[in-house]
Amino acid sequence: MGSILIVDDERSIRITVKAFLQDDGHTVETAEEAESALEILRNKSVDVILTDIILPRVSGVDLLRRIRDMAPRIQVIMMTGEPTLETAAASLRHGAFDYLQKPVGKNEILKTVRNALHVKLLSDEKLRLEEENRNYVNHLEQLVETRTHALAASEATLRNRAEELSILNRLARKVNQSMTVEGSIHCGLYEIVKAVAPDIAVFFLRSGEELVLKGIFTEHSEIVWEPGMAHAMGSCLCGLAACEDRAVYSSDIRSDSRCTRQECMKAGFRSFAALPLRVDTEILGVLGLASVQDRDFQERASFLEALANEMCTGVHKSLLYERVQQHATELKASLSRIEEGEAERLGLLQHLQRSQRLEAIGTLASGIAHDFNNILAVMIGCTELALLQIPQDSQSSRNLEMVLSAGKRAKDLIKQILAFSRQSEEERKPIQISHTVKEVLKFIRASMPTTIDIREDIDSEVGNILGDPVQIHQILMNLCTNAHHAMTGEGGVLEIKLAPVNLRHGDAVPHPDLKPGPYTRVSVKDTGCGMDKATMARIFDPYFTTKEKGVGTGLGLAVAHGIVQNHGGAITVESGPGKGSVFSLYFPAIQKEVAARKMIRGDIPTGHEHILLVDDEQVLLDMGRQMLEHLGYSVVARTSSVDALALFTAHPDRFDLVITDMTMPDMTGDRLARELMRIRKDIPVVVCTGYSERILDEQAMGIRAIVMKPVLMAKLARAIRGVLDKKQDV
Repeated sequence: MGSILIVDDERSIRITVKAFLQDDGHTVETAEEAESALEILRNKSVDVILTDIILPRVSGVDLLRRIRDMAPRIQVIMMTGEPTLETAAASLRHGAFDYLQKPVGKNEILKTVRNALHVKLLSDEKLRLEEENRNYVNHLEQLVETRTHALAASEATLRNRAEELSILNRLARKVNQSMTVEGSIHCGLYEIVKAVAPDIAVFFLRSGEELVLKGIFTEHSEIVWEPGMAHAMGSCLCGLAACEDRAVYSSDIRSDSRCTRQECMKAGFRSFAALPLRVDTEILGVLGLASVQDRDFQERASFLEALANEMCTGVHKSLLYERVQQHATELKASLSRIEEGEAERLGLLQHLQRSQRLEAIGTLASGIAHDFNNILAVMIGCTELALLQIPQDSQSSRNLEMVLSAGKRAKDLIKQILAFSRQSEEERKPIQISHTVKEVLKFIRASMPTTIDIREDIDSEVGNILGDPVQIHQILMNLCTNAHHAMTGEGGVLEIKLAPVNLRHGDAVPHPDLKPGPYTRVSVKDTGCGMDKATMARIFDPYFTTKEKGVGTGLGLAVAHGIVQNHGGAITVESGPGKGSVFSLYFPAIQKEVAARKMIRGDIPTGHEHILLVDDEQVLLDMGRQMLEHLGYSVVARTSSVDALALFTAHPDRFDLVITDMTMPDMTGDRLARELMRIRKDIPVVVCTGYSERILDEQAMGIRAIVMKPVLMAKLARAIRGVLDKKQDV
């Protein structure tokens, strides 16, 4: 953690940023303007400064210049709410570490401050190494000077000292040339064996309360020494030298009680020298020298200790270098994780924006569908009323039947829109999927260019499936649209096949999720560009798309996969670059059912009860009243839910049933139902609506039936009789 100074004339910013940094463990000082900030710098040590560019009297850039004159090693981070290219360039030119634009969040402040502290730490470490190197050079120069004066006393002594100095210089050069710890140890032991000629030289590195063997060098291959990998501090000669921080010599370890290592005895060693390697007051390790002959290493104690010091300096430098390298690697990994986190955040933000866009589109679609439902209700209702007033076999009747059929298709289209906007409930029922496939083919033939040849192959033995026709229509349209995009440009062939498939035990199944049994397979095949294995591995991932930006959302195949799985089936794909693609959908087949016969006019149930009809649109109210009166009911209609409640309050026993719209001004249909049932608990209420999301919660409150708009006369008649007949049974 570091010492931070915040300079900003806005008190709220100083308080907020200070809280962020103190929570992160930093020591924080604040200043309102440049002079008070400089006064703090004169009296306290600061690692990082965050300063606003716009300050009273002295600007942030001028403050940066003065900070650089006073303390060039402080890392300065500039902040401003009105960034310009000139201020950014001036800040960076005068040595600013980074440049932040207000408003700035907590995470960005903490990340930038931590990076600045890491950079300052590396800078301080570099300066410390340079200082050590200078001290080392000074040490060598002093050593050379001292030994030069000593060698002047005697020619023989001069030659010996010159030789020793040459050895020391060579040792220093070799151990400093290697930037790894292992390399420094190997070079040091090699030079020491070459200079002193022991039978073996070993190096132990201190690790806590143990000495760990890190290097062995000998010129006598016949010596067999099998040392333990670690020595305890204070045990044996090496452990004693490290513990007492002094050189330990033994002329004969066989009779020396301080030597407790049996491997040294077995190797035949006699003379031994243990030299501690010290850095300031810290014991870095121990250099051990051994000889099988009688030898007094202590005669050359000063030279041996000088060798040990030179080796210690090189090894220590290598350790520091490795630590700096490791720190740099960790810092790089940390920065990489930060970048990955930022990339992930941006990706999640893009996904959120896509989701919000889809939600907005869905809301718009549901609103349009609601309004269109009301228009469609009038068209269908008036058409049904007109059919009741003309001869059944006339040309006008046939024309109106076609209008009614088109209205029903429009009703199914509204269900698709509501399914997209998640305003309709999933409807599972036995369906002939061949009808859905043929309907999809009609749609795509009208929308695709003539360069694409559309073919169909529907097996007559295909049975029914239990599914939602709107969802099946949706995924087939999506697959055909994808096939169209894959063949854009040169055109090609789009083929849809429908066939029964029976999967038996022991057979190779096309997908692991499929259980044995009868299935209906729908295959959508194109002759387009195809896909490689990497693309096929991701095509069902949400938001993954191979289309250019703005063409697709990347949700189509993910939704299709979910729909097929919810139907108890599976989806497979076969493709290759330049070979086109085949998507196969497997749906569990059910036993064929006899198609319901066409409703004839005489099948519509009628009645004679009194009904209160409520809808805020006059045209729907008039049409509904005509339908109900045609069915034999006595009808009182109101366009206001408030007026309807007042009428019911005055005559609660007059009505046998209330039919109300859901979405109305002043009072919605569900609220009206609650008020009616407070007055008379047994009054049955039927709700007509284009939405379904709120109804599920309201059914428990006494609403007896829900009729989805646009309302067909037969469906409404059956709903009314179902509610009234059930009430009579009770």
